[in-house]
Amino acid sequence: MVLGSVAHAQNVLDDIEEEDRLESTSGSNESAPNLVSETIKVIAPSKKIFILTNDNKSFSKGDFISLLLGNKLVCRALVAKVNEDLLSGIKIVKIYNVNLWKQLKVGKEVLVLKGDDSYYSNLEKTPKETAAKNKKESKVQDEDDLFNSTTVNDDDLSLEESSKRLIKTDNLISAGVGLLSAKTAEGDSARYTHVNASWGYQLADNIWAELALGTNSVNDYPSTGLDTRLISITTKLKYTINAPFYSYIMPYVGYQIIRADSPGAGVDDGTGKQTPALLADELTKVDSLKKSTVIFGATVLKRIVPGWFIRADLGTDLISGGLTLEF
Repeated sequence: MVLGSVAHAQNVLDDIEEEDRLESTSGSNESAPNLVSETIKVIAPSKKIFILTNDNKSFSKGDFISLLLGNKLVCRALVAKVNEDLLSGIKIVKIYNVNLWKQLKVGKEVLVLKGDDSYYSNLEKTPKETAAKNKKESKVQDEDDLFNSTTVNDDDLSLEESSKRLIKTDNLISAGVGLLSAKTAEGDSARYTHVNASWGYQLADNIWAELALGTNSVNDYPSTGLDTRLISITTKLKYTINAPFYSYIMPYVGYQIIRADSPGAGVDDGTGKQTPALLADELTKVDSLKKSTVIFGATVLKRIVPGWFIRADLGTDLISGGLTLEF
């Protein structure tokens, strides 16, 4: 009789433990947490940093949040910065669903969950997966880490990034204004304002090829009343070196061709005041501005926001400043 009571009590205990185990793993008794709808405004080229609206003011700097599509978890992120315009900078630290991740784009509305997202993760897991220990999430200490090289925790996500690359993207487009060395009509050396643009492509890790074009006018050259157009065509081979304050130094070697064009040079204006010698001198002065030479120098890039740099060029070809966009 005693043995029968013990056996009966043991069966009841087993049933209670089994029911408690199923409830804890399935999360059936948990209430669904509140979700808010926000819009993706900017996605960095690396796809690790997003600018997201925070119209509902539901999260702050330092909060962990999850992005969802159709009540399914897409990714985990950390809020690195929130400004007065209700825009937030977030850094992706984990990818849950690669297929949904690929659907994220600028202008798309997403559901945002602040804090623990185990309710939704448990919905998509078997009891065995739920019981397994979750991997430790990556953390960002402060907003400066927006520009570090932390990788996304998903091996199947194809971002085509190399850990050796200081600048992760393949392309840099730049525009700027600089000073180009040339001569005056009197033969003195001078620097002229030179508008320029360039495109750089990363051939291999930290090795870049760049093509640059620039132009400016030299007034009253080769003589009063005439103007000469200068056009520069420059090719460069660069190497990226890391520098403090989210900056990069890119020493380069290259080749520059400067073309000079003055349609009125050497042409008799019909006044009778121009001798053949003066006309020939005008052509000679225009030709003296033409140049083909090897160049050396360095480009400095200073990151200001994700995807954008302030640029400075210091070289034998040009001294210039401007902006650079990576993509």
